[in-house]
Amino acid sequence: MENQFHPLNNDTHQETHPSSTTHHPPPRSIDDYLESAYSTSRQYQYRGVLLEIINHWRYYIIFLALGIANSGDSAEMGCTNYILSSENFQHDILKSADEGDDVDFAGRGAAIASAHFAGMLISGLLSGVLADIWGRRSTLLLGLMCNTVVGVLSALARNATELCLLRFTCGIGLGMVIAGVVTMAAEMSPPSKRGRFMTLVGSCYTLGFLYTSFWALIIFRVSGSGNWRLFMFMNVLPTMVAATLVTMFVPESPRFFLSRGKLKEAVHVANMMASRIGGHVDEMLTEEELTQYLFQAKKMGEASCRAKDAITLHETSPVIEENLWREVWMSLGTIQQVFAKGMYRVTIPLQLTYFSLTLVTGVATWWTKIFQILELQTDAYALSFYQTLAQIPGMMLASGLIDWVGRRQLIIIGFGGGSASLILLSALASTIQHSESSGGGGIYPLLVLGLACIWTVCLCIGWLSLDCLSAETYPTKIRSTGRGVCVATGRMAGFCVQFLYGPLINQNRLSYMLGLASLFAIGGVATSCRTTDTTNVDLQDHWDYSAAGVASSDGDNGSDERQNRRISFAETTHSKYLSIEQSI
Repeated sequence: MENQFHPLNNDTHQETHPSSTTHHPPPRSIDDYLESAYSTSRQYQYRGVLLEIINHWRYYIIFLALGIANSGDSAEMGCTNYILSSENFQHDILKSADEGDDVDFAGRGAAIASAHFAGMLISGLLSGVLADIWGRRSTLLLGLMCNTVVGVLSALARNATELCLLRFTCGIGLGMVIAGVVTMAAEMSPPSKRGRFMTLVGSCYTLGFLYTSFWALIIFRVSGSGNWRLFMFMNVLPTMVAATLVTMFVPESPRFFLSRGKLKEAVHVANMMASRIGGHVDEMLTEEELTQYLFQAKKMGEASCRAKDAITLHETSPVIEENLWREVWMSLGTIQQVFAKGMYRVTIPLQLTYFSLTLVTGVATWWTKIFQILELQTDAYALSFYQTLAQIPGMMLASGLIDWVGRRQLIIIGFGGGSASLILLSALASTIQHSESSGGGGIYPLLVLGLACIWTVCLCIGWLSLDCLSAETYPTKIRSTGRGVCVATGRMAGFCVQFLYGPLINQNRLSYMLGLASLFAIGGVATSCRTTDTTNVDLQDHWDYSAAGVASSDGDNGSDERQNRRISFAETTHSKYLSIEQSI
């Protein structure tokens, strides 16, 4: 196949213009520049992983801050698993004077468990657009500040209504954090290591769950009668730390500045990041070089509208800044752009995959309560802590395999393994509940814990791979918006499914609950097969996927040649993009 020029990866220019490459090196994209800085830093300064991190801590602390922000998100999401199982919480929040001793899991419990999903549903649409227009960093900081305040207030809640409202507001903040963290991790990584950096940041989700489960084990102890208000306050500490680190060390994404036509700011941040990486690039990136790069992209019809304007303006018009919030409002009305011009072929499978994975993940809200209902001869909080530890091998597997096996393949593996473990858990729960001996002896706790750990590993692999896939799918101009639409679809599932799982928990029908979740996982296998893999594909700054003239199917993205080199989107074999027409 004849090589085509692509503005994000200029590896093919030599064959197109052989006479000009000797005297006039091609203009570099931001991806090219960061890749060059990272590769030269490894070549000349690599003396071990620890020493490299110490020498270039100003670059790696960006991902540390994003990771802690991600862990704060997971801590807020995972806390309901433990407070719903606390006796003091049940007495203070889930009971009322006219209901006697009955604990209302079907109504109040399900409402509290689902409230943050409702907030994330709204925030998933709003924060994606906000991150694409206002900025990734600004949106991230707003979410972190919101959750810091809401987390402290949640520890002071007096009834279920107040806590539901606070958890709903927390969900809005969670959506903002997610919109900023994943997108920034993708846009500030060197292309050859993007999957690894994104997976490591995503893996910090595990640290948040471990942090929460550790404090649950310490505070609630065996009986679950500890101070749940103290637990909620300790739960907000990672978010406070993340807000401080992001404020001090994390710059705005250079790709965001580029998409907004702010060449001066984009060049400044790109050069600052290259300096932090410690690479020995021949020349620093300049506005003139980036303008030349955009000019070539414009000739191909592959630059964003804002970047095209920057070719002649070199700065953002004051009118744009004054009408920022008007632009946000207008963009909310044009979310259909992630479905227009054939993009629905990419977006709808991602939406269905998020929907299915969130349905399966809804079981996580009730693990501690499940262990209590089964009356296993082991502390339920200890079992929940051990089950959370299983996220560590899941994180390591996803990080090590994501660039080798591929994003889509790992998602399918995650769904398949999760479905199998849930089917076995459903049968085992039925057996234990019909057993005459309480807890079923010493073998049942090990079997339940083992299957729960397998489920956790599979879901961890699925989530990390799906977040990476969705962040790489969309062009820069709508990357956060596209992810926001997909994530919001998942949050809708997370909100609704708690009102399905809650009554089943109330009736102790665990086998039905786990069996239903396994069916959702089987559906996830089917939907994830329809997604488009992005392994080894450069991020896109443009809309036009058809200009490259690609003409083959999307099934060979695991070839040896693709594994050994970074490729341009023009050389990929993604048939789902072929029908997308030029939209500029």
